[in-house]
Amino acid sequence: MRQPTSITPRRIEEKVRRELHGRSLGEAAGDFGRLLTTRGWRGVVERTGFTISRHRPPGPAPEPAAPELHERVGTYPWNVAFDPYFDLSPQALQANAEVVERFEQRPNQVASATWFVPRFEHALFGGVYTILRLMAWMREHHGVEHRLVLFDGLEATDPTIRSMVRDAFPSLGDIDIVLPPRTGLRIDELPPTDIAVCSLWSSAYALARFNATAAKFYMVQDFEPSFYPAGTIFALAEATYRLGFAGIVNTPGLADVYAAYGNPTAAFVPAVDFAAADTAKPSADGGPVQVVLYGRPSTDRNAFELIATACHQIKARYGDRVRIVSAGEDFGLTAFRLDGVVENVGLLRDLESVRALYSQSDIGVCFMLSKHPSYQPFEYLAARMAPVCNVNAATGWLLRHGENCLITEPFPSCITAAVARLVDDAELRLKIASAGHEDVVNTSWDRELERTWRFITNRPPEPAS
Repeated sequence: MRQPTSITPRRIEEKVRRELHGRSLGEAAGDFGRLLTTRGWRGVVERTGFTISRHRPPGPAPEPAAPELHERVGTYPWNVAFDPYFDLSPQALQANAEVVERFEQRPNQVASATWFVPRFEHALFGGVYTILRLMAWMREHHGVEHRLVLFDGLEATDPTIRSMVRDAFPSLGDIDIVLPPRTGLRIDELPPTDIAVCSLWSSAYALARFNATAAKFYMVQDFEPSFYPAGTIFALAEATYRLGFAGIVNTPGLADVYAAYGNPTAAFVPAVDFAAADTAKPSADGGPVQVVLYGRPSTDRNAFELIATACHQIKARYGDRVRIVSAGEDFGLTAFRLDGVVENVGLLRDLESVRALYSQSDIGVCFMLSKHPSYQPFEYLAARMAPVCNVNAATGWLLRHGENCLITEPFPSCITAAVARLVDDAELRLKIASAGHEDVVNTSWDRELERTWRFITNRPPEPAS
């Protein structure tokens, strides 16, 4: 028979340290005082109830649906279709509708928020970083208390996630982090908050079931149905746009797409974290023209194969006059027949590395076949690079052919021609880079997030200056 665990001073110390989330007793006391001041005893009761619920012994694990079918088929769409998490009943849809239909009556004061996000391995990835940025801004400017729910993070641990969050935004170091037990996350056991926000399409299924909130928001940062072929996953992803959540949407073009589903929507424009000074690139002193490509072979929407084919053509034409560097993903050059053509620096894990690469580069190639420009064109322009991008109706609000970028059809020969034009014409390259630099450096995160906050809290937008 299993012996009961003895309570030792060391175990008590470990438990206290875990509950303090790495804070000192003084810091924890200060946080408690702020909680009491900003949310009163209601906030204290909610926090206490939530802490107790996290330590409740798990119930029995539910039986998986049709295990014999999972074992026989085993494809991702099949497993998703048989997962009860992705099956919203008419009753669940009705309960969600009753909340979203009250959106226009949402509160002007927001003191607490629940965020549903997928497990992440890197807090500096564009989408995750932007979510955390908004959370930090809301906390620092308005004292909002956040709860981060990783609905699918079975392998994640609190110290790992908390460390990444704290390193990116120190003000979020003590937020509540909810990790699902292996028996499944009970959405109905989460305490109420003023607002709730989902992110990746799969997290919308958690938000659909979370009704202990006054308003539901969807932080849309790409047209995610297009990540998949037309089929089961496409259908389940697109269906989330019809759940009625108000959209906090990354870029105006994508906001138009989300608003077309009948949702209240507000767009924001990403700002950049660094901007290069008006100094000459190494190519001005006779060095090779450096071309950076956003190289992600595992992500279909970036059309890596087309760009890789163009790289062969560019290298054959210019040889050592150009240096082509791939950034964005770790992969072996040999597997893609790019030895001697491209240098791969892989996934850059800190902003300093990105800044160092871009400041030495002249041209940036980025394809995005979904309805979003991605962050790369913004960063290219901030670093005074000339972008080459694909035709995309949803990005015309930012990218203007011949003015701040070159737009090309997806054919490798057309990509090569666009890059060649910039390699051969240094004056055009500098003109495009300078014009685009002015476009992006005038955007401020504070201004964009203030606009977002006004939408969240049902306040009129500030008058245009």
